[in-house]
Amino acid sequence: MRWVIPWCLVVTVVTGCADERKAAPRTADREMVHKSTDAKPAASQESAAEDKAKSSQPPGTATLQRKIIHTAALTLVVEHFDPVPEAVAALVDRFGAYVARSQVTGAAGSLRRGQWTIRVPVERYAAFLSAAGKLGEIHNVNSDSQDVTEEYYDLDARIRNKKQEESRLNDLLAKAAGRLDEVLTLEREITRVRGEVEQLEGRLHVLDGVTAMSTVNLEISEIKEFVPGEPVSYGTRVRRAWEDSLAALLSVGQSLSVLLVAVSPWVGVLLPLMLVVLVLRVRSARKR
Repeated sequence: MRWVIPWCLVVTVVTGCADERKAAPRTADREMVHKSTDAKPAASQESAAEDKAKSSQPPGTATLQRKIIHTAALTLVVEHFDPVPEAVAALVDRFGAYVARSQVTGAAGSLRRGQWTIRVPVERYAAFLSAAGKLGEIHNVNSDSQDVTEEYYDLDARIRNKKQEESRLNDLLAKAAGRLDEVLTLEREITRVRGEVEQLEGRLHVLDGVTAMSTVNLEISEIKEFVPGEPVSYGTRVRRAWEDSLAALLSVGQSLSVLLVAVSPWVGVLLPLMLVVLVLRVRSARKR
């Protein structure tokens, strides 16, 4: 009996240590689980904040394409107009543009002027203006831009809504019970909605055209009393004075020739009358 009691005490101590060793991992496991459960709400809060930030941005901001109408007016002066039309045509072909309207006035011996309305792809608008400015001496440049993005996407949304309305009306017409007044009313509404859709689509197509192709009004005229920004050389001044003098002489000669042609019919009428008057005066003088 003496040795049994110590042996029981030893067994009890060993068993208690083993239980403590087993309980320690369990306690650690509980702490890890507790920490993980605490971390999950924090992570969910961060994701919720990100979702809220994304939802606060305007819809379609990343994919929104701006719709801008670009127009410009460019006035140039040149010393010789003869090569200008061909140079403008080459420039238009080079940038993939086209001439919407053109007008050339004047004739040889007089000052000439050309006006072109050119439609240029919007992505090559700035490069075209830079190249066109090299055709002569720049006298004036005006450029303007109009942002129609809001109007464009508003039209697009209205068109979609109108088409949905038209689809619902067509469904109602297909399910009509056959009453004539109901059918006529639905057909009138469908016609009205279809007309509004076509009108909105027409405006949308116009905006597509004017925003895809910019407009450049180009005017080039021969030089006339124009003082360039840089001083003109002496040789250029002498040549221009000589050309102006020849042009003035030619103009006076043309005016005199026109005057002679205008007077020539009267010579055939007035010359006989003058001869008759002269003969009468001679006879009167002899009688005296």
